[in-house]
Amino acid sequence: MTLDSDVASDPATLWRAWHATRDVRMRDALVLRYREFARMLAARTYSRRYARELEFGDYEQFAQIGLLEAIDRFDPSHGVRFEMYARHRIQGAILTGTESLSESQRQISARLAARRERAQSLVEARGETPTQPSDPLELLADVAIGLAIGFMLDDAALYVEGEPTDPSPTPYDRLELAQLRGRLDRLVDELPEAERRVVRHHYYQHVPFDQIALACGLTKGRISQIHHSALRRLRRLAAS
Repeated sequence: MTLDSDVASDPATLWRAWHATRDVRMRDALVLRYREFARMLAARTYSRRYARELEFGDYEQFAQIGLLEAIDRFDPSHGVRFEMYARHRIQGAILTGTESLSESQRQISARLAARRERAQSLVEARGETPTQPSDPLELLADVAIGLAIGFMLDDAALYVEGEPTDPSPTPYDRLELAQLRGRLDRLVDELPEAERRVVRHHYYQHVPFDQIALACGLTKGRISQIHHSALRRLRRLAAS
């Protein structure tokens, strides 16, 4: 059944029909009617944005969410124009949504940057150890294993904080992962002080190597070597 054209064309009639029936067709008609208003607010906020990593589509999506919430809560009997009522809700939804999305993207970017830094440190430190074989396959294996330990240390840090983020399909798998992460955390405690400090700062507190170097009064290259040494020692400790 289609919406009556008279109802759709008259805002007051449309609002009364929506409040009386809560018919989804009335709600859709209101969304269609005020969609450009929400889009205009999204465009205005987008033009004044500080974070450049989000696209206009993100702003528009959050504006539509705010519009839906405003439609659901608006009461026309109070004598206030809908645009005045909805403006703050739509702008609030845009700001809240984009701040949350920006923070998530910053965390993802920071984690990716940290993993690139770790991989680079493993390659550089491996190349500065002449006693190690120069076979490219052994170098690849060294880096791969080092990164795998790094991934587990990331998860171990979250587990220790009480926030396991890698759900497994069965309770047995979850228990096994929890035990492995707990064991890895205990192995970190067995590292020499300098190695333990670098691992704790970098993996558990997400501090970049250059900041660790500044705090310790060392060069970033030296911190990279300590990081590589710590991962190799963890491999030996785990094997024993």
